[in-house]
Amino acid sequence: MSKISIIVPCHNVEKYLPKCLESLMGQTFCDIDIVVVENGSTDGSLEVLRQYAAKDPRIMVLTSDIPSIQAARNMGIKASSGEYIMFCDSDDWFAPDMCEVMYKAITKSGADVACCNVTLEYAEDLSEEEKRIRDYTEYYKLKKTGLHKLNNSIIMKTSVVVWNKIMRRSIVEKILPFYKTVRVHEDNLLWYLYSLNADSVFFVKNSLYHYLLRPGSIMSEVALKTCDSSVKMERILVINHVLDYLQSLQNPTKEEQELAVTICENMLREASKQLNDKERQEVCNSINERVMATLRTEVFFIPADADIMNVHDNHPLPLLMWKGLMLKTRRTFNLLRGKKVSGNLKRKILLNEMKIKYKKDSCSHNSGTQTSF
Repeated sequence: MSKISIIVPCHNVEKYLPKCLESLMGQTFCDIDIVVVENGSTDGSLEVLRQYAAKDPRIMVLTSDIPSIQAARNMGIKASSGEYIMFCDSDDWFAPDMCEVMYKAITKSGADVACCNVTLEYAEDLSEEEKRIRDYTEYYKLKKTGLHKLNNSIIMKTSVVVWNKIMRRSIVEKILPFYKTVRVHEDNLLWYLYSLNADSVFFVKNSLYHYLLRPGSIMSEVALKTCDSSVKMERILVINHVLDYLQSLQNPTKEEQELAVTICENMLREASKQLNDKERQEVCNSINERVMATLRTEVFFIPADADIMNVHDNHPLPLLMWKGLMLKTRRTFNLLRGKKVSGNLKRKILLNEMKIKYKKDSCSHNSGTQTSF
């Protein structure tokens, strides 16, 4: 049994595999196993893998005929033996001391997960326009350093990617049955499920992971798929998988409930940008019913412009009406002074009125005991 297992999904990356594998084999921390899952490649990737596996007994090569990153990761996790799990995309690479630094971070701090900073690398054939569009530097940049309690705010502000993290096998194995297939946003699902079982995180300021931006990469395809109408409901599928997990707990804690609602809110808001008015309303109704059935908690999601709003039960109607009065008073005061009423103020008034109407309608239709958090 090794200390760390590194899971590497592989698909049509013959050109990039050697650099990836060399970086893993050359780690200063040697107590690792490397599980590479070849996933239906049509180039020479499998032959490259076999050559490297013959050089280093720590490399295990598996093959899968399921065209899914998720399926490859699941297969790799089940075949590995490490006490801790790390991930690497097959066209990226680790800094020489990544495993050593990450292992020390999670073991010495006692955290449930550790995250490091990321260095973006650009392929020579990546156009300047693609570089501009796909410059995710700020997204991957850690906002904190050191040990922190993993609260809702930190969870939602941390990038969901799994390859800049080290995780405990005990937690990964617990959530694996719920890490089900989604066509995109598989990192969101794994991070959210893991977060529901983790208490603390350690942020490593070092940039230890090298993420290659290149044409035709998995992330390029994901970006295109995200704009594809055929996958626009995948975020809703992530929500349902998370709620499936919460339902399995039978009696989720208040903190678990709150995190689940925050996840729903975040994924719904992003999904709403691709949905039309009718779809937004249908999705909101569906998630409201699912949240109530799963968590026994009233949380109202309502469509508004291109976003989906969340009206919690801990915002009582009198408070909303008082807020509406204050907003309208501010509008009247501006008009009396001859000032233009800003679009932002108009929007706040409209949203507040929508919340009041929705809450009145919902409360009039609901009966029986309602639980709020």
